[in-house]
Amino acid sequence: MNDQQTLPLYIELHEGVLTIVLNRPRVLNAMTIEMFSLLKDAISFAATKEEVRVVIFRGAGGNFCSGADLSVLSMLSESDQAHQALTIINDFLLQLHHMPKPVIAVVEGAAVGAGLNLALHADFVLAAKEAVLQEPFVHIGLTTDFGGTYLLPRLVGMAQAKRLALLGEKISGSEAEKIGLIYKAVDAAALEQEANQLAKVLLRMPKLAWETTKMGLTACLELNMEEALAWEKQQQPKLIAHPEFQTVIRQRLKKE
Repeated sequence: MNDQQTLPLYIELHEGVLTIVLNRPRVLNAMTIEMFSLLKDAISFAATKEEVRVVIFRGAGGNFCSGADLSVLSMLSESDQAHQALTIINDFLLQLHHMPKPVIAVVEGAAVGAGLNLALHADFVLAAKEAVLQEPFVHIGLTTDFGGTYLLPRLVGMAQAKRLALLGEKISGSEAEKIGLIYKAVDAAALEQEANQLAKVLLRMPKLAWETTKMGLTACLELNMEEALAWEKQQQPKLIAHPEFQTVIRQRLKKE
């Protein structure tokens, strides 16, 4: 085993795909304070390194993540420690939210609480049909965190967001796909193949066009139609003039 793989979180870079692995399988990859710092470093690396084209999040040992470790919750009762930890968390979540590159989360087993919300920051969540997804915060006297209050209504609408956050219901990967919470649910045996195939598709995408479109979709959640049209008007001429677009057009014309 690689020395890196003994860490509670490690990364692997192969042919443009950076895989970030949550690695505490005995506790369903529950996140510790140390893992928050490692996540911040891994996400920063993914965002800034040119050789990283696609990012994949996954958990070790058959589960994605069961949320924050109980040691974190007790630590956050101290105001100074809470401020420090939550600042780190918010920093890496914002960087992940604005990540210009494609992000995939591969979910099997449990994806619960902060673990589920970490996955939901991805552009594409692939889950096993029988995976268990839950926002249990209210059950233990807490509010939704890790950006869940922002993400849930935007992904599934307010009615389903209230079902998930205020009732804390467990749902399967299949149900999550049905209500639009995730991109796709597949048989567990096909999960690896689906993730690899999706990564290959994303690697072939024109890079600047993909980044710009993702940026537009994110920004336009807060814009009205007039503002969205103005944004599109600003971007499209830049893309048309870019060598990336010109190359694609030449290749297509050759095929005709």
